[in-house]
Amino acid sequence: MKTTKRLIIPGLVYMILITLIIIQFNTSPLQAQTLRNCSEIHFINPAAPCGVYVIDPDGAGPMPSMDCQCDMTNDGGGWTLVLNYNHLENTDPALKVFTISLPLQGQTSLGNDESTGIYWGHADTALMRALYFDEVRFYGITAVHDRVMNFTTTHTGTVTYFKTGKGSTEGIGTNFTPKVNHTTFLPAAINMTISDRGNYAMADYPFWTGSTYHWYLGGTDPACKRRWEVDDYPCNTPSTFHQIWVRQNNSLGINSRQQKNAEIKLSPNPFGESAELTLTNITPEKFIKTQVQIFNSLGARVYPAVSRNSGSFTILKGSLENGVYVCQLVTESGIVASTKMIIK
Repeated sequence: MKTTKRLIIPGLVYMILITLIIIQFNTSPLQAQTLRNCSEIHFINPAAPCGVYVIDPDGAGPMPSMDCQCDMTNDGGGWTLVLNYNHLENTDPALKVFTISLPLQGQTSLGNDESTGIYWGHADTALMRALYFDEVRFYGITAVHDRVMNFTTTHTGTVTYFKTGKGSTEGIGTNFTPKVNHTTFLPAAINMTISDRGNYAMADYPFWTGSTYHWYLGGTDPACKRRWEVDDYPCNTPSTFHQIWVRQNNSLGINSRQQKNAEIKLSPNPFGESAELTLTNITPEKFIKTQVQIFNSLGARVYPAVSRNSGSFTILKGSLENGVYVCQLVTESGIVASTKMIIK
């Protein structure tokens, strides 16, 4: 019995210790977290396909993780869907404002009623701010005509308006990039905007040409009781399809809020056997407290050999496979800076 106890007790202690280590690993603020938007997913894994992904827009904040629709191919990829309304003619369902989730993409052709499911709605301003973006893409088609709205913009006023619900899109008409199949008069023909529409900034005709070309979802006025409009003013309810996507500029890489004041550079990158990670805008005292963490494209941490030099780190490929990784400089208080690391 004594022998049996000596075998069981160490075994239990071992299991308890392992459990505690796993709990500590999974709850540590330095571990990989769910990414905040489709741009970050695309940054880490440029080969990621279009589809539904799980994101956590505000990181450690109160918002829950949520599904989102990612476009990883159009115009460089990394787009997060924030407004999706596929509206069926002769209907006028209410718009839906999402606060802790995002609309997904269902049908992309006209003539579908998606008003009762997860494919109908748009993000509120709090969720828009949490997503972190600086570029917007509009897409719209209607049964009234065959023109297609498909353009992007980095217009600061529009980005701020969609994040806060305050302000307007004034100026977007001369600050946009038409895509290959863009044929609508808007936004170039804009001569009017409206301001301060709050959570309906993206839907309540953010831009239009008076009584001619409008972007309007589910609106009413004395002249037209129901309005669903894409570059027109039909004064009725045709089948329409409206989408708005947002993207964090790819040149920023991982969320720039993580970068703070410190900057890191990996050279060479891509590399084959080793690379030097150099740091700027960081004090010697802070550098001593930093460590390097590396995660693969699936978000799992990997452990190549890393040696500390004077103001830099040397990273050895070792047994790492070729591919894209995220290299983070961290302290006990969190991420100081991040960069993409490519091994080939």
